[in-house]
Amino acid sequence: MAAPCAIWKRILSLIVIVVLISHLSLCTLHEETAETFFKRGHTNNWAVLVCTSRFWFNYRHVANVLSMYHSVKRLGIPDSQIILMLADDMACNPRNPRPASVFNNAYQHINVYGDNVEVDYRGYEVTVESFIRVLTGRLPPSTPRSKRLMTDDRSNVLVYMTGHGGDGFLKFQDSEEISSIELADAFGQMWQKRRYHEVLYIVDTCQAVSMFQQFYSPNILGVGSSQVGEDSLSHHVDSAIGVYIIDRYTYYALEFLEKITTTSQKTMDDFFKVCPYNQCHSHTGYRTDLFQRDISKVLVTDFFGSVRNVEVSTSRLPLSEVNHTRSKVETKVSGGTYYYVDQFPSKPAENSEDKKQRVQFSNQFIIANTIFLAIAAVVLVSRRNICCLYFDVQLSMSLLGNVLVCEGYAMGNASFSS
Repeated sequence: MAAPCAIWKRILSLIVIVVLISHLSLCTLHEETAETFFKRGHTNNWAVLVCTSRFWFNYRHVANVLSMYHSVKRLGIPDSQIILMLADDMACNPRNPRPASVFNNAYQHINVYGDNVEVDYRGYEVTVESFIRVLTGRLPPSTPRSKRLMTDDRSNVLVYMTGHGGDGFLKFQDSEEISSIELADAFGQMWQKRRYHEVLYIVDTCQAVSMFQQFYSPNILGVGSSQVGEDSLSHHVDSAIGVYIIDRYTYYALEFLEKITTTSQKTMDDFFKVCPYNQCHSHTGYRTDLFQRDISKVLVTDFFGSVRNVEVSTSRLPLSEVNHTRSKVETKVSGGTYYYVDQFPSKPAENSEDKKQRVQFSNQFIIANTIFLAIAAVVLVSRRNICCLYFDVQLSMSLLGNVLVCEGYAMGNASFSS
């Protein structure tokens, strides 16, 4: 009677080995999925948007920076991670025929000032010193969090500047200027203090390329609206306001960004083709030698969008919504498929009173339990000798333990990635 028992032990041992190998492969697959999901080099995105001009005739520079502000907000960067510096308030200027409004188009489609703009540095707060202190983090202890660039070595930072400049300098409020060397040293301090992972520096001014020629820190992309010796021109005038309302490079850059969504696969190589000479009437310039990655593989949303470590599932997810305005509590169950709205994924809700909430198990858990039950059935039906009972119990408990451990690991990874 010992021989059949030995044979069954070998058969069941082989089955156990196959099941364990399958479970280990499933666990490894979950781990690799989690690693690829978080393999991006950065975990947060920030933006520093600076207008360095004053006075009514520089209306277009304020419109430039406010337009860029709305683009990065639309793509997901929150106000808490945007430093906005405006040297003058055009919205409340007495010459403005449309108070509390700033437009970037003569057709006045969008009021880029609006009612949801958070200006962090305004008026005479916009200085060379305050700008460099923001970049390097050397601010007084009393500085509120909203005025701090709280980045780390996993932060991608977009720095956009607009104003009047020349060969190697950019004017601040017609009273002082920042040189390209000072700016290069500021980024050098940021790198030494591990305050960024990658930087995209965009400057829309005359002779813009000269502002990043002195850069020496790694992982910086530079974009300028004009070459040394060239002027950066405005786009069009609004006769009702009486001034030019946006610059050419920013106008066409925004035209490109308005077609970008949070899931767009457009790369920085595509962005560098914005505003050719026949549109800008100046030669845009770029610097990529300090950057570590291939720009044809760097997504535009790596700088203009937010980092969204969210895994979108196509499976049905029951949700409840409580209506506090009624005496009875009504439960609504959502249905349909996911789709993207302006910033966050959502799914439309539909009324369903007949369907109940139920516990959802993964496919791996169902397959493993099916195998376990099949083996248990074969063992219990074909046992003719009591000598194998102890082995069967130990095998069943071991198999069930491996199934539950792997399922728990998979559920842990799923909760982590979401």
